[in-house]
Amino acid sequence: MDTTVQHDLWNRDATLSLSFPARWNTQVLAMGGDGKEVLAQDDYRKAVRRLAPLIKGKKEVCILFDDLSRPTRTYEIVPSLLELFQQCGIRDEQVRFICALGTHAPLDNRAFRKKLGNEVMERFPVYNHNPYEHCELIGKTKLGTPVMVNKEYLSCDLRIGIGAFMPHSFCGFGGGYKIVMPAVSHIDAIEYHHGTLLKKYWDICYGIGKYQNNPLLEDIKECGKMSRLDAVINVMVNTGAFATDIYAGDPDGLYREMLERAAQHYRTPAHKKADIVFANALGKASEAVIALSLAEEFLKDEGGDVVVLCDIEEGQVVHYLLGRFGKDTWGRLAFGERKKSGKTKKIHIYSQHRDRANECWFGKREELIWHKSLEDMTNHLDEQYRGRAVDVLIIPDGTIQMI
Repeated sequence: MDTTVQHDLWNRDATLSLSFPARWNTQVLAMGGDGKEVLAQDDYRKAVRRLAPLIKGKKEVCILFDDLSRPTRTYEIVPSLLELFQQCGIRDEQVRFICALGTHAPLDNRAFRKKLGNEVMERFPVYNHNPYEHCELIGKTKLGTPVMVNKEYLSCDLRIGIGAFMPHSFCGFGGGYKIVMPAVSHIDAIEYHHGTLLKKYWDICYGIGKYQNNPLLEDIKECGKMSRLDAVINVMVNTGAFATDIYAGDPDGLYREMLERAAQHYRTPAHKKADIVFANALGKASEAVIALSLAEEFLKDEGGDVVVLCDIEEGQVVHYLLGRFGKDTWGRLAFGERKKSGKTKKIHIYSQHRDRANECWFGKREELIWHKSLEDMTNHLDEQYRGRAVDVLIIPDGTIQMI
């Protein structure tokens, strides 16, 4: 069987061709939203138009946007918003963009251009959020999270967040108010929310897409409301990282309109388990451990192998809260080397860009096999399963799909 997956979103944005032995029983796991039509510029224009009453008469405008660890093609959304600004009398000098990166590494000019397009960089100031400084404490949530937010954002009287509404491991779905907490919050506030609260409510919250009765999600909403996020523009994406659905308006309305739709959109039915699971990492490729964790759920009870397709030159995300910064030096809330599922025999990683320091995201070094050639990797696996039938599943984007 031959198939393709979309790969390397922020560099080549190309198709990756996969060829499997004829004796393998192979199935591609599409998700619910994959059959939808991709949004066109008229769809963006129509959606953002409803923000006009919020925009008119404002003096200072802040646009938050997510970083390259998320699949939001912000450069497709922004032109319609800039058109609307002009129609509403907003001048360029009133507008600034802030990359809402939480505790990830800052972006440089080249990365900003990938995310926003060249025109934004030529016309507007674009800043990185600094999670260590220049944040203002404006109160605490009911659960005790300090609402300590970017001062530049707070200085504006119009605050808009652009992002992707997609599954998340402990707040149900990302997007929405998450563009404020953690994305433009102080690291101390994030540490409390991602650490103290998550530990307290782990059993209720942890798990992809668990949004009902989720205290951490409600806490995120409260942070966003207290810091007065005026509007969001959020998209849902398919397994090619192309937007198929859009919401623009009040952040509370996003959750009312999108939560149930999102659960159906990203859900991925499977009617069998597998000996080998290939999990492509596209939308959140720099957080490819998400694809690994999903793939393990599809392994047979007797165990099998997981392949993570993650050939991106930037490697895994620099995460000041959860990452590794030395042999025995870790971020404040780091979990250490990942513990693989008891069903996982070996973890295979396809990439031309091995990063030994950040192998911890995938597991212990002795559990990992790195491959630079898809053909050699497939031959290696075929030899491992020689003499028996092999069931194989392919996940087009394991970083956004959910069971």
